[in-house]
Amino acid sequence: MDPLMLYLRRDPDRSTDQYTAGRLFLDECGFLCDTLEDRDRGLTQDMDLDTIKAIKVYGETAIPKGTYEVRMDRVSPALKNRAYAKKYGGCLPYLVDVPGFDGILMHPFNSATECRGCIGPGDFVPETGRLKFSTRAFYDLMDCYLIPAKKRGQKVYIQIT
Repeated sequence: MDPLMLYLRRDPDRSTDQYTAGRLFLDECGFLCDTLEDRDRGLTQDMDLDTIKAIKVYGETAIPKGTYEVRMDRVSPALKNRAYAKKYGGCLPYLVDVPGFDGILMHPFNSATECRGCIGPGDFVPETGRLKFSTRAFYDLMDCYLIPAKKRGQKVYIQIT
């Protein structure tokens, strides 16, 4: 079975030195939603770990561009009691083996100050630099794509550019 591929395209024209706006796509269905992350500091997956650590600012840096497996087989200790997480038994999508980062999740939030490296789905509002309808976008992503893929035993990947 082919993996489910998500593509996150960061958009420098809608980003600032405070946040990174992007768009999330699915391989066959096109555009899914906007995304919000911390500031893109030019990190890439193929950089050595020392370089990543030297550039990274904790809680204020988007993860390195690259391709990562997305899994949903462990409970998030920090977010398991949030209403959006309880629906899925506390299991949120997390990105595997992100160099220099731990605990990178996809979950709802409204501003880059809430993300700490994670990826937030929603509708991006350029005037405020925030997301709206983040929980709705998260439920759509989970219920229509990620949970069905998990039930089929299909691997999920995200490519970030």
